[in-house]
Amino acid sequence: MSTTVLVLTKLPGHLPVKTRLHPELGPERSRAIYRWMLRRTLATARCFEAAPTLAYSPPDADPRRALPGIGTCRFLPTLGTNGSSCLEYALCAGYRGEPMIALGGDAPDLPVRWLRALRQALGPCDAALVPSGDGGFSALALRRPLAGLAEAFGFGSDDACAALERWLRSRGQRVAVLPAWPDVDTPDDLRALYDRLGESRPMRPTAPPRPSSPLTASAAASGALRPARSAR
Repeated sequence: MSTTVLVLTKLPGHLPVKTRLHPELGPERSRAIYRWMLRRTLATARCFEAAPTLAYSPPDADPRRALPGIGTCRFLPTLGTNGSSCLEYALCAGYRGEPMIALGGDAPDLPVRWLRALRQALGPCDAALVPSGDGGFSALALRRPLAGLAEAFGFGSDDACAALERWLRSRGQRVAVLPAWPDVDTPDDLRALYDRLGESRPMRPTAPPRPSSPLTASAAASGALRPARSAR
């Protein structure tokens, strides 16, 4: 089954990203983290589609300049006044007559097997969700876009996943809810991400980045954003 994979993002440097990290990490380091997370997400998306669709805002920005080294993508400038309306726009504008999986950049270690499970769920179902565990969702799969989805839930709200599920069912959609996978919003979430990846944690909020950290300003500028592994 062919599948369109959409990765929705705000472009760092044009719109604020990871603002709940700012008080402890600052805007620059938060942007660097988000770029790294987004690259990981796109690498996962490419397991399904060689050129996933990057649905970005603001629509008048240049995604290649905002995300150097982003790799092969289809680029879809996204219109909307909030996250929910941008999601609906991207699903409608990016629809190519095949099932769709929509991801954000907030769950960069979402396993490929979760995406396979989403695609498989669209056999018997019309929609599938991966909750994030904090009330939101880490991924959404649909057989086809649905008008009015922007009004179904508040993006970033504590009950976004449950509200979207209720709305989908109220429209006669058969919905599968997969096991949750956490996203990254806070410094604690970020520490948990590094623990899951088995990575060193140059972004620990209580300590400055190590001199060798790839997320220093010079490395961030060059796009080398993968954290170094701990010495074994």
